[in-house]
Amino acid sequence: MISVLMSWSGGKDSCLALYEIQKSKDYSVAALLTTITQDYDRISMHGVRRVLLEKQAASLGVPLRQVLISKGASNEEYELNMAEEFREYREICIDSVICGYLFLQDVREHRGRFLTRDKIAHDTL
Repeated sequence: MISVLMSWSGGKDSCLALYEIQKSKDYSVAALLTTITQDYDRISMHGVRRVLLEKQAASLGVPLRQVLISKGASNEEYELNMAEEFREYREICIDSVICGYLFLQDVREHRGRFLTRDKIAHDTL
């Protein structure tokens, strides 16, 4: 079984991807990885409140890792903070991220370039 991180936005696409990953039995999800805009205390992608995010992770029984960014964060800030998180996981031999961007081709391509650059394997469901 391969241990992976799950890119988690709190939305339907990441939820469906997690469902498929757990159903496959080929992967073990080490943690849900979420960016939080600390000025708003919400998930950066969808604006879901942190308290709901924490309830989602608890109900799923999956550890939650929150990467903080500032409001109006540049791609550079986002990528630096995420790269630091990835480094920590690579140290414990987790080097793969599963993403659930079903219809967002431009986001999928951008994240793919970013993850590849930081030597993180990735797959999109």
